[in-house]
Amino acid sequence: MRKKHFLIKNFILIAALISLLVSPALAATYQELQKQIDAKKQTLNNLIEQQQFYNAELEKTQGTKRTLNNELNQIQKNLDNINFKIKINEVQIEKLNLELEQLQMDIGNTNNEMEIKKGVLAQNLQQLYEKNRELTPLVIVLKNQKISDAFTEVNNIQQISESLKISLDELNNLKIALADRKNEAEQKKEELEQTKIQLNNQKAIALNLQEEKKTLLSKTKNQEKNYQTLLSNLEKQRAEIELEVSRLEEALKAQIDPSALPSARAGLLLWPIKNAVITQKYGATSDSQYFYNQGKYKTPSHNGIDIKASVGTPVYAAEDGEVVATGNQDLYCYKGSYGRFVVIRHYNNLTTLYAHLSLIAVKKGDIVKRGEIIGYSGNSGFTTGPHLHFTVYFSPTFQMSKSSSCGPMPIGGSVNPLPYLE
Repeated sequence: MRKKHFLIKNFILIAALISLLVSPALAATYQELQKQIDAKKQTLNNLIEQQQFYNAELEKTQGTKRTLNNELNQIQKNLDNINFKIKINEVQIEKLNLELEQLQMDIGNTNNEMEIKKGVLAQNLQQLYEKNRELTPLVIVLKNQKISDAFTEVNNIQQISESLKISLDELNNLKIALADRKNEAEQKKEELEQTKIQLNNQKAIALNLQEEKKTLLSKTKNQEKNYQTLLSNLEKQRAEIELEVSRLEEALKAQIDPSALPSARAGLLLWPIKNAVITQKYGATSDSQYFYNQGKYKTPSHNGIDIKASVGTPVYAAEDGEVVATGNQDLYCYKGSYGRFVVIRHYNNLTTLYAHLSLIAVKKGDIVKRGEIIGYSGNSGFTTGPHLHFTVYFSPTFQMSKSSSCGPMPIGGSVNPLPYLE
């Protein structure tokens, strides 16, 4: 409910503020222009606030998506492992079934062999009984020329019987051993059957969890898509408003009071780079038109001059004054604007901007002298190579915008620096 209320409130506010853009900004006075700029800045601030909210929600959603994907990968690994265990379990059960069949056959064969030998033993015992009953001393003498032959016959029967008894004992022991093995195999099979049930239950649980995560992932992807759409729409609105602000800022140039500007004369301002070589002039240039078409410049006009300078070249204050702003726009939109910059307000209604620095040597509030090192040139912000961007503003129109997509942005009505430098 809080999020919904937040969104409704901000959409209503933004819709009301955007309505200000319907009519062209044709202000007759500096104050009217400034009022319109302030209104647009308020709109931008609300858009930025909304973007931050959506970006935070999008980041959460993307984090949730990553978590769900990781969980689904883990679940799939678990399922693969369970399926592998189920296959091994099934193979083991099949192996035990074959082993149990073989043991049952061995037990049956052992029983048959024991029954046969029991029959033979019974016959031998019967014969031995009959022989012992017949073997009286007189019969032995009369029947055999040698008494030893009669006793030998009896002993043979006894030995065979003893051998059969031993064989039967061995077969009985084998039968017991086979029965024990069968019991062990049946117990192991029962354990495997229980394991199979557990594995199938684990598989069912994992499949249910997988389906739940897939459903959540689908919802999360839809949320991500919605936030991306909202952010895209906001970005378009923001770009339109920023363009309108830029146009209003261009209109500020028309509000520059020539009588309030210092008289143009060479040397009024010190060159910020020694032995300066200009790589792009002030105003409408082929480069500024190109970058405008590429969406890198807000207007087709270059608001300063670019001076060739390798990284680390000292940058000097053009005149006495106060440092009114420093910043690093790379923290907000890397390689998207002025990068590191210094702004100095002078005592002649001029304010100077030094951009694309590699290092800032002053801070806001410092009082600097003409020719004092305020930083070192670099390649920060939007550049095609190391250089110094130098802008001269009419001080009454200068301000720091707090609602730029690239963080605090120096804006104002600019003038051509060359008449003051040459």
